[in-house]
Amino acid sequence: MFWESHSSRPPRRRTSENLKVGGAFVLAVLLLLPSLTFPTKAVAQLGFASPDTTYFREKKDTWLAIGEVVGLNMVIWSYDRFIREGGTNPGFRIGMNSWKENFKNGFEWDDNNFSTNQFAHPFHGSLYFNAARSNGFDYWESMIFSLSGSYMWEYFMETHHPAYNDWIATGIGGAAIGESLHRLSAMIWDNQAHGSNRFWREVGGFFVNPMGGLNRLFHGEMGRHFPNPQDAYPDFFMTNVEFGSRSIGEDRLWDSDTTRAYFNAGFSYGDPFDGDNKKPFESFDFAIQMNFGDKVGIGQLNTKGLLFAVPISESDHSIHMIGAFHHYDYMNNNAYEYGGQSLSASYLSKVSMGKATLVTQFHAMAIILGGTASDYEDFTGRDYSYGPGLGFKFKSTLYRGKRPFFTLANNTSWITAINGDAAKHFVSYSYARLDIPLGDVFGVGAQYDAYFAERKYDNFPDVSQRNPEIRFFMNWITD
Repeated sequence: MFWESHSSRPPRRRTSENLKVGGAFVLAVLLLLPSLTFPTKAVAQLGFASPDTTYFREKKDTWLAIGEVVGLNMVIWSYDRFIREGGTNPGFRIGMNSWKENFKNGFEWDDNNFSTNQFAHPFHGSLYFNAARSNGFDYWESMIFSLSGSYMWEYFMETHHPAYNDWIATGIGGAAIGESLHRLSAMIWDNQAHGSNRFWREVGGFFVNPMGGLNRLFHGEMGRHFPNPQDAYPDFFMTNVEFGSRSIGEDRLWDSDTTRAYFNAGFSYGDPFDGDNKKPFESFDFAIQMNFGDKVGIGQLNTKGLLFAVPISESDHSIHMIGAFHHYDYMNNNAYEYGGQSLSASYLSKVSMGKATLVTQFHAMAIILGGTASDYEDFTGRDYSYGPGLGFKFKSTLYRGKRPFFTLANNTSWITAINGDAAKHFVSYSYARLDIPLGDVFGVGAQYDAYFAERKYDNFPDVSQRNPEIRFFMNWITD
């Protein structure tokens, strides 16, 4: 895509084993996708609400959505072909020969850096997704647009061979980011606002969701006054903005490299325990972190959205539920490198204890495709490997009133590399966090993180890595 930075390395070699595994994997995704696009009647028969097709407008604009996906690819390709690097990059000189070659070769794996593949591509996918989502399509239907837009790019818009990892990260990771941004932007736009308030809301919403903003322009909604979408504002919404310092150690905390600043913005949208549990992403968590002085500026982006949940036990003081989530994870700092797209079977629990409430989540994850650091150079030219896997997430938060007070969490993944150095990767990120309120919205706190990785290689010595981290922060929380 337009931010790709292909190296001058020799052409990538492929192995028949990787091609067979990867081909089977892509086929499985293609076979699974139709079963995920639930027809409205089938969903209703399961007892869940109909898919959300009216979040921005009631009528689907199919041709505009398709046109925007194709147009987005054409605009980005035109930049790459004629402006970027003075138009000298041969990777974008496409035509019948490149298309024939791409179809003859089929999918393989690319050698882009970690942030390009695991962050930039999913963000690009969110644009495809929201081209459809903001034209009246529901979550599942819009995911088909993100997969299709990426497929078009991979085969037709560059001479580099199509890449499994790009298609999956763009199509599936882009859907998770796209739905989150779609709903957050709907909270910013206010169709009843006037004057400068309306202007800045339109600008802010466009910044969060560019394709949604573009469609407001196309549909004449930017300056028109009309009712806001019925479910644009959830009953529960919490913002947590924090700024602080983080010190990462090498094996031991006191062997710290340097202390660096960071900025984190997190949003909790909807409450599954209060009925926001029937439509995809009616409840979700979204967080983005800027790391200053680290290897990359955007060091973290995570979102996990509830697909559905049903109660299994309920009393006056507690409620327990099971459900399914769609996860997108990206963490990239000097100590820890992991990115992937996952689906999970999940258990949710909420227990009231007087003025305190304990909320717990446990997710058993199927990792569709994960990428994590590798210690040895291999034929891919990358310093990380790809593969499917399993994992779990655990998070338990003690609330005092509506404010979080103490949190314990762990994210663990097991990945078997199918591209890169042959290895089995165990990666884990845990933290304990204390939030101390100072008034109604401000607070201070501390967080202890532990990054751990165990990489067992078939052809090289195994590697164990442990990096503790301590954070101190000030934050601003609203609900």
